[in-house]
Amino acid sequence: MAALAQARPPAPPPSALPISPSPTAKTWTQDNRNYAHAYASSTEHYEALKRQAGGGLINPRPAQLPDWDGVWTAQNAVSFDPTVRPRNNPHYGPLSPQYQTQYENTLAEVAKGVEFDPLSYCLPSGYPRWLSEPFLREFLPMTHQTLLINEQVNEIRRVYTDGRSHVPDDESFPLWEGDSIGFWDGDVLVVHTTHLRDGDYHRSGPRYSDQATSVEQWRRIDHDTMEVWITMYDPVGLTRPWHVVRRFGLVDTPGARIDQWVCEENNNVVNQSGVTQFVLPGEAGYKDPGTFGQPPANP
Repeated sequence: MAALAQARPPAPPPSALPISPSPTAKTWTQDNRNYAHAYASSTEHYEALKRQAGGGLINPRPAQLPDWDGVWTAQNAVSFDPTVRPRNNPHYGPLSPQYQTQYENTLAEVAKGVEFDPLSYCLPSGYPRWLSEPFLREFLPMTHQTLLINEQVNEIRRVYTDGRSHVPDDESFPLWEGDSIGFWDGDVLVVHTTHLRDGDYHRSGPRYSDQATSVEQWRRIDHDTMEVWITMYDPVGLTRPWHVVRRFGLVDTPGARIDQWVCEENNNVVNQSGVTQFVLPGEAGYKDPGTFGQPPANP
């Protein structure tokens, strides 16, 4: 990784976001819970990081890219912010009054056994929920883009690092994964995401609006660990930027791979009319999950 080192500008003042550590550092400084509050928007935050990186590296040569090979899985999965326990904690994130009330109503419904998850309809998790889903991942840095792949419903995020700008507002529309652009600062991938759909941070969790945006910093901090700093900005859903640190662990199972699978093949959701696609034992079309849907062998 030493070959990826770049000259760094002087350290910023305490009120600004610290630049990324040198590529040889084993860990990042963890005194970062409030560092994003100096920025009024994700755009200001992203541009500040870009200036600190001397404009950032775009279209890197293959030899300049870090090694992110392998299959990965989310640590502390399911809950968007790993520091908040339990997952259904009523005090979860710097929610605006409107979104705090909405979240409390969701928890009240869950306590009564009424719970709805868009994933039950085989919809994508969407970003930022993408970060906390407990499925296998691959992270593939390339010269012009980085692919962040989630095994779940084959959900892929594309981070363009070829110098392009975001899609113009008059040509854009809300997307499950948003529109992501980025640059390299040494071995750190810096990502700016805009044009998101509204959604849930995690199952039965607080929601974010379609005005949410974010800044991420991805770095492999050691052989077995990928660390991501995420700062969410949402003028509707949050009272201030929300900074979260998440990690992914390298899967050590020999030959581990990501398989393509289609959620619709097992879509047994109960819809709002009370109708279900569940097929029970004895009913026509029932498939025994113990035999992977194959008829039992003759005795």
